[in-house]
Amino acid sequence: MPSQPPRHLNSFLYTFCIALIAFFVFSALAHAEEKPVILTLGEAIELAVRDNRDILLNQEKLAQARLKIQEAKSGFLPEVNLSSTAARTRGLYRKDITQYSTSAGIKQYLYKGGETVNTLRQSRYKTDVQEEVLAKTIDEIILEVRKAFYTLLIAQEFIQMNQGVLENSARHLESQSLRYEKGEASESEVLKAKSSLSEAKSLYESSLNQQDTAYALLKNLLYLEEKTNIEIKGDFEYTPRELAIDEAILKALSFRPEIRQYEAQAQADKASIEIARAGNRPSVYGSFDYYSRSTTQLTFSPSKGWQDYNVLGATLSWPIFDGWATKYKVEQAVSDFKQTQIIQNKLKVDIATQVKEAYLTLKTALAKLNPAKRDIELYENNVKVIQARYKDGIASNLDLGDAQLAFLISQFNHRQYLYDCLSAKAKLDKAMGVEIK
Repeated sequence: MPSQPPRHLNSFLYTFCIALIAFFVFSALAHAEEKPVILTLGEAIELAVRDNRDILLNQEKLAQARLKIQEAKSGFLPEVNLSSTAARTRGLYRKDITQYSTSAGIKQYLYKGGETVNTLRQSRYKTDVQEEVLAKTIDEIILEVRKAFYTLLIAQEFIQMNQGVLENSARHLESQSLRYEKGEASESEVLKAKSSLSEAKSLYESSLNQQDTAYALLKNLLYLEEKTNIEIKGDFEYTPRELAIDEAILKALSFRPEIRQYEAQAQADKASIEIARAGNRPSVYGSFDYYSRSTTQLTFSPSKGWQDYNVLGATLSWPIFDGWATKYKVEQAVSDFKQTQIIQNKLKVDIATQVKEAYLTLKTALAKLNPAKRDIELYENNVKVIQARYKDGIASNLDLGDAQLAFLISQFNHRQYLYDCLSAKAKLDKAMGVEIK
């Protein structure tokens, strides 16, 4: 009969298996958590618009403004009141008396000096104002996300370029050190190569810090946690378009949310003036009241029991003098309207200036693209020439590395100009108030 393993050995094997399984499970979970979230520009914008606190706040303000419209509409509806009273008189008469009364009334304003109509108009225009404020906030957030996204892209390109510079500097230092040992190079040449390497290391570390800063900025705009690991997916693609400056300014004055915002605000201010003027105008309302109450026959009471009656009437009220309160309210409302007009005029000038600046910035960036493309072609051809010489033993490995680095830098410069074009285009689209694509 085979011997059974000791009981403590079985327990050890069981614990070991459980621990091993737990290790693999937690490792898998940790690996899953570390998997980066890949975001395109469109996804980043969608995430920012969905979670941005300023946008959410303005959405709530818009919902509140729409509720104000419903509140204003209530002024066209009748008021209905119902009241009921039970009173017991004790100690006044020979016996205690309990009396009951119930009343119901309906009141409908027929005219309130234009206050009701203009309150509704004012609420609608203020809703339009809030809609444009929300649109402006969304445009600003989209612009910020695009700038942060492009900045992160160019920061990654900058790292690659500086890494190439660092590797090339290290190769030069190694070459100069070997030549110095053979007596073919001076100590100053070695020191110069070391200085170049040190500077390349500094630039590389600086580019890494710039990337971290760009990551932090993008995460902040997207309201992501600091520990969230993200990667961005995109490229610098710019499609040139013909656009005259006058056309751009006209588009801006037609499509900018701020223009529509203050147009609606001006209409709301006009309604406020009429609301203030209603304070000196007559108001007319009709009413119907129904009363039912119990009475007790006393020396001064003609009857006993329940008494029902109703009153139907119309009332005209016209305030003759209110201490000039309405006069000053009207003047304040007129002042608000004038301030809005001043802001409107100033805004148009500011928008035209913004469009011109963005337009010129874009033209400047575009002017650098063609020379940059020619530089790429030049350095690419130079790499091919050096490669041929290297194969023939005429050029050294360092010569080939320098040519390749120059080609890499020319590519980065071109992408840098593309970055400038895309940033300027985003600013121009924002300045014109058109949808940023």
